[in-house]
Amino acid sequence: MEQKISEVHTSPNPITDIIRKGSVITIITMISRPLGYIREAIQAYLFGATLLVDAFIVAFNFPELIQTLFFSGATSAFLVPVCTRYIKDNEEFSEIYSTFINLSIIITLFLSLIFFLFSGTIISMIAPGFSPEAKRITKYLFIIMIPVISLHAILSVIKAFLNAKEHFAAPEMSGIVWNIIFILSALTLSGKVGIYSLAIGVTLGSVLQIILQYPYLRKFNIRYKTAFSLNHPSVIEAKNLFMGALIATSIVPINSFVGRIIASYLPHGEVASLSYAFRIFILPFSLFAVPIYTVMFAKISKLYHDKDWKGIFAHTDSSIILLCITLIPSTILLCSLGDACIKILYERGAFTSRETLITNKALFGYSTGLLFYALSISFVRIFNALHDMKIPALIGVTSIALNAILASVMMVPFGNLGISLATSIVSLYNFAMLYIFLKKKINYRMMQNTLREIIKSLLAGIILLLSIFIVRYILVDRLYTSVSIGLILTVLIYGIFFKNYYLGYLRKKV
Repeated sequence: MEQKISEVHTSPNPITDIIRKGSVITIITMISRPLGYIREAIQAYLFGATLLVDAFIVAFNFPELIQTLFFSGATSAFLVPVCTRYIKDNEEFSEIYSTFINLSIIITLFLSLIFFLFSGTIISMIAPGFSPEAKRITKYLFIIMIPVISLHAILSVIKAFLNAKEHFAAPEMSGIVWNIIFILSALTLSGKVGIYSLAIGVTLGSVLQIILQYPYLRKFNIRYKTAFSLNHPSVIEAKNLFMGALIATSIVPINSFVGRIIASYLPHGEVASLSYAFRIFILPFSLFAVPIYTVMFAKISKLYHDKDWKGIFAHTDSSIILLCITLIPSTILLCSLGDACIKILYERGAFTSRETLITNKALFGYSTGLLFYALSISFVRIFNALHDMKIPALIGVTSIALNAILASVMMVPFGNLGISLATSIVSLYNFAMLYIFLKKKINYRMMQNTLREIIKSLLAGIILLLSIFIVRYILVDRLYTSVSIGLILTVLIYGIFFKNYYLGYLRKKV
């Protein structure tokens, strides 16, 4: 029987706990992102924008899409809630870990064999316009990278079990390792094997990602066995959760895919502008939202098995506060300084002031929904932690239809701004529906203190917005100075309004 809220106990300060554990992910992301840009720059330096690079991108995107849709997000969504039930028994935890590792190996090896046997047909389907020579190169690149499907599936299982133990660093560091190996492979092997050096780097980097996890698995007493207990309750539970998790985690890539299709009717350059804008938009999401909901997801999954409803409510409220404190100022910075950021990052060569203008329109549309984009994904994770995959899946399916309708209608008068605004409106819809259903499911209500903190963040945001407008009015054409002052003002204003969070975190560290 479920305990009453008054009968449970939880950690005294969930906000500090989320900040402390999530900051590790933020720091690693700050290292990994620049490495990603360096990786792309080296790829461009060595091979340019040629048929060879087209072949590599096509060959890489297909296994990457399979891995993203079926393993990365979905695996965490259904495995973390399942395995946290057994976290106190190291032997059983290792047994179900080994079962899911072995299961993922068998499934992905079978899938990889199919891809290998039909590689020629697959390449003809995903690159129908390529010449015979280009298809041949793409096929060989594809075959070299087929093992990535199995390797990433294994990594996804390892990540889920380490996250369940509330360890987040090693799985996130795997991205740094992958980028470094890719860069080294490109630099050392490109002279000998050409474009195939990139494919070798992708596969070899994926192997090293798994090797990196081994010391941490031992540290947390997670041991690999030959176990294959398909009748274990965890496997049955995971099977029941899998389809809902798969649908729910596929919504974002599907909506992006639909958006790109609709955007193909726009004038030349506006499709690319959406891509450039989304790359900037996703940075604050990766730095702040991902760490917050990753830590929250693992914690609530554990609290659910303990029937600690007070703890669940506290961590939900804490994540909302932290998302508001970090993403409201991020939204203001992107909306008020977006054009300056785009000029600094992109405006050179063929990227002119016209491209900056249309990219800034798309960025403004995306940025208005940044907070709701993060909240909707966070609430999906809360439902996942509560072993409910159906509600997020059903809401997600309706959002696909809503996104297609809004993007098609709003594209006509507003162009790329209409498509990016449609994404923001759909994010608001997702969050609102998930919030309503969560209230009905567990009688969740925001605490008065949470509402006060949200209002404080909005008030700080208004002051920040006015301050940036004054700065931009005074420093009309001084881009670097305007952006620098904008960042300093953000830290100062939000530091003053929320100094207790920073001081509490520092005291905890000491």
